[in-house]
Formats: sequence, C-alpha cells, structure tokens
Amino acid sequence: MKRPENLDEGPPTIHDTFRPQCPFIFLGLCLFANEHVNRGVAKSLNGLADVNRGFKLAIAQTDTLNDTCQKTFLHLKTLKEIVDAKRNGTGVNETFAAQADILLTFLSGGMESVKKKLNTLQKTLQDESFLESAEVYAERIELERWMLLVTLLSIMMCVLFAGVISFCRQSKKGAIVFSGLGIVIFLVVWTLLSLVLPFTVTLVDFCSYGGQYIRSKISDPMLNAMKFYQTCDARPTHDNVPPIFGATNISDTLSAFQANRTHLDSVLDAAFNHDSKISNSSAVIADDTIHTLKGIGALESTLACYAFRQSVRAMSSGMCDQAIIGSSLLTFCLFSLGVFLFTLLLIVSRSWNLFTRLPSDYVEVDEDDPFFPRTNDSMIPVDIYGTHVFNPRTRDRAEPSTNTTTATGNGSGEDQTAPLWNTSSAPPLSSTTRSPYNENSYGNYMNNRYDV
Repeated sequence: MKRPENLDEGPPTIHDTFRPQCPFIFLGLCLFANEHVNRGVAKSLNGLADVNRGFKLAIAQTDTLNDTCQKTFLHLKTLKEIVDAKRNGTGVNETFAAQADILLTFLSGGMESVKKKLNTLQKTLQDESFLESAEVYAERIELERWMLLVTLLSIMMCVLFAGVISFCRQSKKGAIVFSGLGIVIFLVVWTLLSLVLPFTVTLVDFCSYGGQYIRSKISDPMLNAMKFYQTCDARPTHDNVPPIFGATNISDTLSAFQANRTHLDSVLDAAFNHDSKISNSSAVIADDTIHTLKGIGALESTLACYAFRQSVRAMSSGMCDQAIIGSSLLTFCLFSLGVFLFTLLLIVSRSWNLFTRLPSDYVEVDEDDPFFPRTNDSMIPVDIYGTHVFNPRTRDRAEPSTNTTTATGNGSGEDQTAPLWNTSSAPPLSSTTRSPYNENSYGNYMNNRYDV
C-alpha cells in the first residue's frame, strides 16, 4: 500500500494575506464618484443652457423693440414736419401749436433716450457669447471625460475579477497573467490620479477665487446681473429685473411717453382743428406706442427674476457643490485603489510558487503505518474473494485457504478439472447452526482488521 507525501498540507490562499474585495469596493466608489461629477456638471450645463436661451430671447426682443422705437422716432419727426408746415396756415391756434411743438420735441428726446438704453442693454446681453462657447466646450469635455473613466474603470474591474478567479483556481498561469495586467492597471490608476487631482484643485480654486478670471471674460454688468438672479426673490411680477439692465427705466420712459402722446393728441386737435393729415400721423404714432409698451413688457418678463433664478442657482450648485464632492471622492478612491493595487502586486509577485504542482511520489508503507500495521498481513486469507490477485504482499506466501474459491484448491479431493455442473453439493439444511464470526478465520480477520 502506498500513499502520496504531503497529503494533509493544502496550498495557502490569497484570503490569508489580503482581502480582495477592497479593490472592488474602491472601484465601485470611483464609478459612483464619476457619475456624481457627471450629474453635477450636467446640472450646471443645463442651467447654463437655460440662461443662454433666455439671453438670446432677450436680445431678439431688444432688437425688435429697438426697431419699433426707431420707427416711432421717424414718425415723430414726420409729424413735427407736418405741424411746422401747418403752422403757417390760417385758423391755427399759435399757443397750442407752440405747446404741441414742445411736446413733440420732448417725445422725440424720450424716444432717443429709449434707443440709447436699448443699445446699452443689447451690448450687455451680447456677453452671453462667452457663456455659449463655455457650454459647448464643457459639454464636449465632460462627455469624453466620463466615457474615458467609465471605460478604464470597467477594464480594471474585469482584470481584477479575472485575477480573483485565477487565485481561486490556484492557477500559476493566471497569476502570471494577472501580474502583467496588474502592472498596467496600476499605472493607469496613478495616471488617472495625476489628472483628477489637478482637476479637483482647479475646480475648488475656481469656485472659491474665480471672480478675477470670470471678470476677464464677462463684463461687470453681466456679473452683477448673475449675482442678482442668484439672490433675488422670485416674485410673479415682470418688473423684478436686475437694475443694471435698465429695463425698468425704459418701461417708465415709455409709460411717460404714452401719457405725453395722449396729451399731444388733444393739443394737436385744439391747435389744428382736427386736421386729418395730422390725425392720421398721430394715429400711427399711437400704434407704435402700443407696440413699444408690449415689447418692453415682454422684455421685462424675459429678464425677470423668476425666469433665471433656478437656472443660475443650478449653475452654481451643480459645479461648485456636486462636482466638487464627486471629484474629491474620486481622488480619494483612486489614491486608495493605487495603494491596494501596489500591495496586491507585491503579494502576487511572491505567490507564483504557491501554485506549482505538488510532487506525486509514492513511498512504501513502513512498519509503523498507523492505518494497517504489517503484523496484520498474516491474518488475511490468500483467496479472500479473490483479492490476493492484486495484493503484492501475498504473492510470495502460501496460506491456508478458506475454500471459497478455486484458486488454491477446494479442499474436498474432487477433481479440479471436473465441470461445475458435474459436482454434487448438499443443499444447506435449515437446522444447521451457523457458527459465530469469531470462530473461523474470517471472523478473526474482521476483528483483527479493524483492531488499530
């Protein structure tokens, strides 16, 4: 009987020295942090897109209102020329005519003032071109950043999973392959850390002290407007507009223009006795005044606090709250993952010999074998169920037979060459008493066999 050496020794596993779930935990946290950064940046970009759309609409409304004011100014100039021509005629009240001339001059000056304020507002709103370009580039960069991190982190997770499988199967080839790929992902982790850490520091610095950079790209009126939208009370009124835009002053000027124009109509009727030409020209100006009032009302609604408050706050909270938290967590997890991968590579580089194939040499059982001492060999019958054929210990021994086989004789003196069907054997008697097991050699064998 032979047995292999080192039968009771098992190869050590990686769980004895290292817990492999830690890299998976940090990889999962990295994916979560990356998604958190993406959500924060997407929130800021959505708010920025809303602000850009609102400013574009305001610019279009300003252009329309400016054109209407220009037409009104030309119509006032035409009316003034008609009034000057009619003053030389008969039946004209000079007092009312002089008053009408003063009102026309005042209305023309007011409309000219409105045009200047609209041009200033339009120039302020045109600073949104930087915000539009920032939206386009930030969206493109964020998409590529998110896809790159997700791809690399997923590859790392697959490599680590394959490494764990190879260790569980105690594969030397798997350990070697994992060592090579582990060095690659180790370098990738530290490369990502070298990129994410400056990004995090830059983002924190931008949110804390980024005013100087923003002032170099955006005018002070636009910055003041952004501050107003971030802290204003969103009342459901159209006049809640940043003071720097001057929309309220334009609205007040046009309201005064409407009142003076109504007074001008009565003066012209009294001065020129309801002249049809003057009345038609005055009606055109009245129609222009209605369009200007509608235009300034729409512009105030577009630039009101409730239209920009949520978007501006989303720009700030998404970039300076969610993105900073996510990037900080991503930096910490990448650093921890790099440290764990370094430790794991050290363990793997020293564990190749653990998975070598164990020797399969067999040795002879000596006299002190605790399972079956050699002294019990003599108690085994030679022909017990024919097992002596494959027993090397009994090949050179001649021991008494139990007459259970024909290997050494049947013990009856009959011809061993006679066929079995020609031999006679008495049937067993029911009254025959069976001897106990301990009275024959088979019983002694059974007792001695398990007497260890």
